[in-house]
Amino acid sequence: MKKRLMLTALGVLVGLAASLPAHAVDFKYGGMYFARWQSQDNLTDGNDDTDDNGNWFDQRLRMFFTFVGSKKLQLVTKWEADTQWGRESQGAGRHGGGDIGADATNLEMKNVYLEFMVPGLEATATLGVQGTDILSGWIFSDDFSGAVISKTFDPLNVRLGYIAGQNQNVTDVSENIDDFFLELSYAQGPFSATLVGFYQSANNNKTSLFEDYNYDQPVDWLNGRDVRGNDLIDLGVNLSYKTDWISAYVNFVKNFGSYDIVGGGSGDYKGWMVEARGDFTVSQFVLSAGGFYTTGDDDLDDNDVDAFVYPIGRSYYWSEILGLGTLDVNSFGFDTYNSVGQGAYMPGDGPSNLWMLTAGLKWQALEETALTFNYYYIATAEKVESAPGKKDDAIGHEINFYLDQGIVDSLSLRFVAAYLFADDAFKTIKGEDDVYELGAVLEWDF
Repeated sequence: MKKRLMLTALGVLVGLAASLPAHAVDFKYGGMYFARWQSQDNLTDGNDDTDDNGNWFDQRLRMFFTFVGSKKLQLVTKWEADTQWGRESQGAGRHGGGDIGADATNLEMKNVYLEFMVPGLEATATLGVQGTDILSGWIFSDDFSGAVISKTFDPLNVRLGYIAGQNQNVTDVSENIDDFFLELSYAQGPFSATLVGFYQSANNNKTSLFEDYNYDQPVDWLNGRDVRGNDLIDLGVNLSYKTDWISAYVNFVKNFGSYDIVGGGSGDYKGWMVEARGDFTVSQFVLSAGGFYTTGDDDLDDNDVDAFVYPIGRSYYWSEILGLGTLDVNSFGFDTYNSVGQGAYMPGDGPSNLWMLTAGLKWQALEETALTFNYYYIATAEKVESAPGKKDDAIGHEINFYLDQGIVDSLSLRFVAAYLFADDAFKTIKGEDDVYELGAVLEWDF
């Protein structure tokens, strides 16, 4: 009897499902995984006399799931899990589940956004938590919550976006950080160009002022005073040229905007940066040369910021040691920032008061084997304290070596070796010692 009732109920459900209109949704998936080893010394303190050597393994998994309703509608989701081997999850933030037992709640929502075609405009809109890159990261390159709409007028593409930078107190708009950008991109043959306008309204936050995002930054133009109406404007330009044997580009960004100081006075953003690079392919070799220049502040007695600054979300990687690179460790060390107080320039993914020149050579030795060598000379735009009572601008010479080897299918191995011949301006101590990094990354993109 029970069996007959179950079969009858199942038949009713099947019939009901068959009578409902079909809403077919296709499903796409992909992702990446890497396991990484790294060892480094003197990144944090630049001093052989103290022990800041680091040596660890970590791994990352990213999973991409896309629900496709049609050519005009899809929901994109991306998820991430980071684990440092041997590290317990308590107090470890993103890194957890690597100790004995291994269980952890460490799955992150990287992206969840709706992408759809706007009826009548033939424009594409993305709404939700997403990622974008603006001028190679010199202005912005990160995930964010917000909305972007883009439309192509061949050969011109227009993008307009809103980024919700901060809304921690929904009852107090003075604590909000809101960003807006307009990007015009042109491409015709080997030539392309991009013009970007970016506006960050930080209200009463010190965002984009050095002391707010460089941790132990000793430069304090405001002497601890708070701000009101903090507005940063970036105007950026990219010019690029690319053929089968040459790839070259120039980036330029100028800071504008101002802020009012509580207690009286105001200041203006006046910094700028310029970058140029060329890659030349000759048979199995690629020769590269380039560099960048970011302004520093030569007058600390006024309220203006002459150093090149960034909105929240900047991320420009360049060299391995001073510019994060493949191993993704900043020049102040892993999970440690500026322990010796050198903050009058910024390395990492937000260079400021810094310039560098680079030359490199890549050799595609075999179909699955490539070797790359890069050299960098790095210095500050304005002199910084190099030792008590002394100033200098020479940070040092950095060399990077990479061996890239295909293993099987999309599995690849990269070996990294980097060395910084440290000069006087690297840290604020007398007699800086050299820095090294060694590591390897095994990665599968699927």
